[in-house]
Amino acid sequence: MIARVALAEVVFAIDKLYDYLIPGSLLPAAEVGMRVSVPFARGNRRREGIIFELTEKSDYEKLKPIDSFLDEAPVISKAQLKLARWMKARFFCTYYEAVKAMLPAGLWLNTEYVVRLKSKTDKETAYLKAGDDKTALSILDMLYDNEGSVTFGTLKEALGDRAQPALSRLEEAGIIIREVEGKRRVSDKTVSTAVLEISSEEALEISARKKRISHYQSEILKLLSDLGEASVKELCYYTGASASSVKALEKAGYISLKHVETFRRPDYSPSEKPLLDSLNAVQQEAYEGISSLLKANTASAALLYGITGSGKTAVYIKLIRDVINSGGHALALVPEIALTPQLVSTFYQHFGDRVAVLHSSLSLGERYDEWKRIKAGLVDAVVGTRSAVFAPLTKLRLLIIDEEQEYTYKSENAPRYHARDIAKYLCVETGALLLLGSATPSVESMYSAKTGKYKLFRMDRRYNEQPLPNVIIADMKEELKKGNGTNISSALKHELDKNLCNGEQSILFINRRGMSSAVYCPECGLTYDCPRCSAHLTYHSANR
Repeated sequence: MIARVALAEVVFAIDKLYDYLIPGSLLPAAEVGMRVSVPFARGNRRREGIIFELTEKSDYEKLKPIDSFLDEAPVISKAQLKLARWMKARFFCTYYEAVKAMLPAGLWLNTEYVVRLKSKTDKETAYLKAGDDKTALSILDMLYDNEGSVTFGTLKEALGDRAQPALSRLEEAGIIIREVEGKRRVSDKTVSTAVLEISSEEALEISARKKRISHYQSEILKLLSDLGEASVKELCYYTGASASSVKALEKAGYISLKHVETFRRPDYSPSEKPLLDSLNAVQQEAYEGISSLLKANTASAALLYGITGSGKTAVYIKLIRDVINSGGHALALVPEIALTPQLVSTFYQHFGDRVAVLHSSLSLGERYDEWKRIKAGLVDAVVGTRSAVFAPLTKLRLLIIDEEQEYTYKSENAPRYHARDIAKYLCVETGALLLLGSATPSVESMYSAKTGKYKLFRMDRRYNEQPLPNVIIADMKEELKKGNGTNISSALKHELDKNLCNGEQSILFINRRGMSSAVYCPECGLTYDCPRCSAHLTYHSANR
């Protein structure tokens, strides 16, 4: 059997699927989507890779064998591997860069090269084959002093550049093997749990007699007779016992201890605001129109063009509830981490524990465990920022991008993708509905809505008919003509003075870098532009 493998740390020019032979000992465990360690190039340097395909034929006669599997089961689905192929063609990234974007950082491996003595290697024969090579003899000394296994880093630190050629000679002589050990950055979190191994009646009888057991052990048995099993931490807390009392009961055969996997969860509490169940007439009209697209069960896209405060979130909630009730999954993206807690609290309030959160401010353990919950099918709805678009939902029916015009949906690191493009691909592949929400839609989305590519739904009134804030636009060119050469318009100065007199506060928000976003002549309007494009140059005070 042959595996077609995408490799890490290769440049785009030579990025392709490389053929590797699967040794007989590894064949039963081989599956598409598993990570592997393989030799690469002339020096046979070990590289991490992922199996994209399994096949019986190859265009090459001589193939190198896979060293080892780095996972016990596939970490990525065939559908996601198909997405990785599309991303490589669309965003000019490598296969592995695309795959890595889909996996949580806690699943990434810290790899270490290890040198081991081959099993059944006779010590005398090994030294005989090493001959007079002092470096090879030193390597054997270190191996036998460390139970037959030493990391390559330790050897290089001790022997320098002489280690590599000596290792190659020992490997050719059949004395050693070189392997890659992968250790996840985050381990699974487990809880030590005590399970009653005798009947509840026996436990109560032993607890009542208190023969050969202490008071605390008696209390533990009494509690377990009601519960059957409980974590060691809970037993110690409720009975006042120590872990040694639990161990003594295990030794006596009354209980057994097992490690149960648990999930690290972000600390979000349900919103205390009233449930967003009732919709006004405008919201109801938008909801009914979008709901009809959902019921069609075909890939489609819609733009929800609603002014600020029109109640788009309430529409999202009702649509997501419909999706979950029909057995599907929903994904909601927000542009900033700062907006996530607000939306997550609302989601928890409506959908309970079947919600997962994905964003970069979570710890590695939290992100990894949220990903595991989604992959295990324990989640119906996911909320997150840009990278959450890769959440491994298997029954995606609705994908919402809130404030879809925001630049933060674009990744600045490889792969340089736009979450909206990934969302479009996913919806086409799964037959889901893509819902873009915004008070100021992007030009592309509005054009698609105007030309009929997207369905357009408008929400022109604020929820509960609350008035919009008053907005004043000041023309700074007119201010210059009036003799005001400062950055503060007369209208802004008037409003600031009024707030100060009333004892109120003001915020001046400058949304651009630099001292001045454009330098221009007040007489003719000439601006300094970039010589390579049409962008205005920004003046920085550090340039003085």
